[in-house]
Amino acid sequence: MIDAGVVVLALLLVAVHCAAAEIVLPAVRETAEPQVLTLKVPDIKGSYTIPYLQASREVRVRVAFPEGASQPSQVRLWRDDKVAGEAQASPQAPVAVFANVAPGEYVVEVGGRRYERLGVGTVIAALGDSITEGYHSRGFWRNNLELTAAAFPPEAVSRDGRNFPQHSPTTAWHRPEINCFQSWMTSLNDLLSEKWQQPVFIANEGYGGITTGRYLQTMQSDRGWQERMKLLQPTVWLIHLGVNDERAKLPAAEVAANLEAMVDLLLKEYGAKPEAIYLARPCYDYAEGAAEILESYIVEMDKLIERRGLRNGPDFFKAYSVEKQRWCGEDPVHPNVEGMELMARLWGEAVREGGSRG
Repeated sequence: MIDAGVVVLALLLVAVHCAAAEIVLPAVRETAEPQVLTLKVPDIKGSYTIPYLQASREVRVRVAFPEGASQPSQVRLWRDDKVAGEAQASPQAPVAVFANVAPGEYVVEVGGRRYERLGVGTVIAALGDSITEGYHSRGFWRNNLELTAAAFPPEAVSRDGRNFPQHSPTTAWHRPEINCFQSWMTSLNDLLSEKWQQPVFIANEGYGGITTGRYLQTMQSDRGWQERMKLLQPTVWLIHLGVNDERAKLPAAEVAANLEAMVDLLLKEYGAKPEAIYLARPCYDYAEGAAEILESYIVEMDKLIERRGLRNGPDFFKAYSVEKQRWCGEDPVHPNVEGMELMARLWGEAVREGGSRG
């Protein structure tokens, strides 16, 4: 297994708008066995490692030549047992660049050695509160803080092995028997990768109890969050916030201002496109007086979407205002396991209809 994540992270911290990460591979290896390229992502608790994926259509392979080497090395991209690209690297010009690479999974060949599962596709960041974090989806306890797909049962992992339960940042206070939630990312991954016929990864950036104002502060000052986004370089952004603002009875104008500041930050610092930012209507909350407050938020959210050219996310307010026992059970606002499957389908419909993959 070749962990490209550490190398990529070091490179990406240099500049936010890096056109493409560099994958560093040796000119020769002692074994001829194919190696798997992976991306290790430092998370809020430990890390998770996925089969390598980048959203950039430019693939850059830096060949690490041994000291004193003088001979060049051929670098090839293979797809479906056919050569999809070929370039040469040398000690003097060690980076092989492949431009306009079509989305898909590739094998990289360097000096006759093969490295599998180089993914070029779509990286999505899901920004939200406890509903995005995964309350009350399938939960797990894992002692190992370095998560991989192998740590979970197959039914909790996306078919491509890239989405699986991630560390849950707030369960220590509310669900201490759980430290990983499946949420809705695994199901959405399968829906989108099948629809788009390309690799997909969805980063779960949900944080329980968070308001729009606190999430904005996280984006502005939390180095861990910033580094994950610089490493992953998402091209699609899913935003689902508002319920905790409602519980705090914050005015609609304040919520809208926070959301607009979040959008501005994504555009400026992370190269987001307005048409690739999806803003969902908040989940229906069965708490007394909640519906009226949330409806005032929705009015301002709709104005923001129209004004800034964003995409409409799912209407979770409408979707969960019926069949409470089926979708939420006894909880007034958090979907249960079946409700999470509905959430994945609704996100899938919204993103597919938007037609934007960044």
